[in-house]
Formats: sequence, C-alpha cells, structure tokens
Amino acid sequence: MKINKKTTHEIIEFLSKYYSNQYASLVTGSYVEGTNNEFSDVDTIIFTKDRNNVFNEMVLYKDLKLQTIIIPVQNIQEILWIDYLTGQGTFVNMIAKGHIIFDQDDFLKSLISHTKELETHGVKPLSDYENYMARVKITSLLFDVMGAEDIDEHLYTIINLIDLVTQFKLKANGSWCSDGKYRMKLIKALDAEFYQKLTAAVADIYGNKNKENIINLTKELLEQHGGILPYYSKAHTLSKVSEDYLVVELDNSSNMEMLKNTIRVLREFIENIKQYKEIDCYFFSSKPVSKNKTEENIYLVINTKKEFINDFLIEHLNFFITGKENILRLQFPFQYDPVYRFSTKKTYNKLAPLFYRISKLITEKKGAMFNASHQIPFAVHLLKEAKNTWFADCPDMFSPFLKYLFECWFVFTYDDGLSFKTEVLLEKKKINLEKFEALFHGQQLQLRSSYNSESLIPKEVVAILKKISKFPEIKNIPVYKAYITPSGLSEMQRKQWSLFREIIFKTFSILFIDNRLISYIPFVVNKLELND
Repeated sequence: MKINKKTTHEIIEFLSKYYSNQYASLVTGSYVEGTNNEFSDVDTIIFTKDRNNVFNEMVLYKDLKLQTIIIPVQNIQEILWIDYLTGQGTFVNMIAKGHIIFDQDDFLKSLISHTKELETHGVKPLSDYENYMARVKITSLLFDVMGAEDIDEHLYTIINLIDLVTQFKLKANGSWCSDGKYRMKLIKALDAEFYQKLTAAVADIYGNKNKENIINLTKELLEQHGGILPYYSKAHTLSKVSEDYLVVELDNSSNMEMLKNTIRVLREFIENIKQYKEIDCYFFSSKPVSKNKTEENIYLVINTKKEFINDFLIEHLNFFITGKENILRLQFPFQYDPVYRFSTKKTYNKLAPLFYRISKLITEKKGAMFNASHQIPFAVHLLKEAKNTWFADCPDMFSPFLKYLFECWFVFTYDDGLSFKTEVLLEKKKINLEKFEALFHGQQLQLRSSYNSESLIPKEVVAILKKISKFPEIKNIPVYKAYITPSGLSEMQRKQWSLFREIIFKTFSILFIDNRLISYIPFVVNKLELND
C-alpha cells in the first residue's frame, strides 16, 4: 500500500465533510499502486445505501483531484455480475486492490476478499456463439483493413480492430479484458510474445503506414480459435445456453392485454412439455433498463437440462410462437443469471419450487396478474408467514427485519436516476414517504382485516419457507451481501437475513409488484404488526 498519511487524512476530511452518511469507502487506482504522478486522480469509491444509481463526480479538495465513484450497496451484486459477464473487470479490479478508508460490519473486508477471488477465477468463458460473433466482427474489420489503400482514412477501423483483437485474445484465454493501459498490462502478463508483436504492429502502422503485421497477427489469432469467418450465417445467430436454464425477455409495452396473453401462451407451452420432460418455470418483473421507459421488464426463467434446451427447446419455442397473434416480441436466450443473487446453485435449486408455485398461482388465477387487490394481500400474507416460520423463536426481531427490508428497498422508490443532488433526493424521499402514509391510511381497514384472516399462502409454500432458515449453505454466503443489517446480529443471522431479503424480493417480483413499490409491503406489515 503506497498511499501516504497526508493524502489519507485529506481524503478522510473530504468524506467527513461531504459524504458523512456513507456506508463504506476505499481508495484505489494509482495512489494505491504507487504509480501516481502529478496528473493522477485519487480514485475514491464511496458506498451508500441512499442512492439507486452509480455515478461519478470529479472534485477538487485542497491539493487533491478526487475521482469519486458513488456505488449503491443494493446494486453491488449486479455490478460485479456485469463485470464478470462482460469480462471488463473494472469494478472487480478497483475494489480488489482498494485501501479501506471506512467500513461497517466488515462489508468491505468481505467484498475485497470476494473480488480478489473473482480476479483469480477469471471471466465468464466465451460461449460458442460469443466466439462465433467475435470472429465475425473481427473478420469484417480485418477485410476492411486488408482492402484499404489509404491507411489514414481507415484509422478508426484499425483502432476498432485492435480493440476487438485484444478483447478476444484476453477473453478467449479466460482473462479479464479491462481497457486502456490496464488492458495492455493484461495482454503482456498473458502472452509477452503477442504483446511484443502487437506493439510492433501498431508502431509499423503509424510510423511506416505498413498494415501487414497487424493483418498477420489478427489472422494468427483467429486461426487459433476457429479461423476467419468470411460470411455471416443467420443460422448461427441463436446462442446455446451453458447452464440448466433458459431466460426469455418479453418486450413489454403498455399493452397490458397483450402482455397477459403472452404470459398465458408461454405458460401453456411449458405445461405441455411438462407432460414428458422435467421442466418448470416462473415469470418475474424487473426495473426498467431505459430511463425513458416506465414499464417494468418481464422475464420468463425456464429451468431444465441445458442439453434439452440446446437440442430441442430453443428451436421448438421459436416454432411455437411463429405466427401466434396478439403476443409480444420475445428475446431468447437472454443473458440473465437467476442464480447469482442466491450465492450458490444448490441454494437456488432448493428455492426454485417456491418460485414455480407462486408464479403458477399468480399467472393461472383469473384476474390476479398485475392486480393490486390480489398482489398486496398475497405479499402481506407472505411476510406474515415469514414471521411464523423464520422468526418463530424470536418474534421480537420481526419488526427490525421489516425495517431492514424497507431501508434496503425504499431507495428504489424515490431515486429515479434523474437527479444527483442530495437536497432533491431528500425531498423526494420525504414526499414518497408521505405518499406511503396516505396510501396506507386509505387501505388500513381492508389490510388489517385481511392480515388477521386465514392465510392466503398455500401449505406447500409454507413448507418450503420452514426449511429455508436451516439451509446449511447459508454459512457460505459472503458477508458483503448482508449490507445494512442492524447491529447486534451475529454473522450467521446477518447471512440469514440477507438470504431472506433476496427470497422476498424475488417472490414479490414474481407477483409482478413494481420494484419501485416493493418497499411499501414491509412498510405496511410493520404498521399492522405495531398497530400503528
């Protein structure tokens, strides 16, 4: 660790003054590596529980030029997963080499250890489809360069070719690809001979207008991984899956009846296959990816053997939907991992029957889909059953658990990503809390009556809930996933609560409760429990 005491002191001063409500923070980059110079920024990552979007700020403080990166703790799992999926490793690398400035409940201690393991593990292996498409793109650029008479006119093409060639070289060998100077460091560490040939080829292009070395290097790389692809076959555009699940994205729009019909059609498709094959599925909603989109994204997760998916299911699903009227456009296989939030495949497999059952209930019951008069009572009763099962031996901890859920999820309600000013977000937080209070005031008699009535949760769902707290895999959950749990809990309790949180969030998403309103459910139940 190269950072000096004076710099550390000034960073602590800055954080105390401008980010006093931080959850954790670290310094990373050149100041930690000891490679900083007069032009270097101080890369500072600040973790918060009060934001819903990652954003950067460049700040001058005393003699320091601080590049602050604000990361919501609620999003850290998705950030690391995308890093793994894309092979970029930007956040993995920054966190792994970070120097802790402030930490709570060993959050960063666990997170840094986890990212170091990820670094060693390497990137997601390229699928056959990803290999194919990389070669298609590289071949296209290669042919452009080979046919170029004026090197200067093709400068941008050459830059793109070098970018794709270096990415492909690293990813095909299981290495993180990063960008900028870090990519070249990774190339050098992976293959020193390739690094020397590449730098010589680039020098030859810019110094001598000679393109032959970069052409030959590209051809050699392609030959090592299947060869040049001079044509693009439409038959190869559908990827094969590498795990025992297929994810389908429903291209959602504001046409609710078409969405419901698409869900019914897909449910019918799976039910027909279940007659002769071990297969099951669940639908769920997720926050919009585009800031201009208000509708939630809807996904279908189909769990079955990958061999069956690749050899039959993808082609058969394509055939099944061809010519179907009044259904949404489907995208599959969609790159989404349903397992990672539950830490291990074994845990996910144990929970999957819970997801299947709830999804079947919500999608097959007439009038239940996207109907708040069904969604909210069911979700409220689910939390009531969580109290009866997970907190049977410590009922006094149920209210703190509900507050914990609310604190984790309320940020999804008030932070829409359109403003980064603290005072604006605080005002939105206040307004939305007042809306929740008003909404509960209008619903409380009906909700209280429902809460005190016979449970809406089927016995088979309750049976699964009872087993969850005893899962032996809980002890292996990384501590960083147990962010913002209350003080005073044991490490095992914190891990349990983090798993409970993920299960409840997923089941509420399966009920198609808008992610931006999910925090209302623990808010309501806590008031019902306290007779507020």
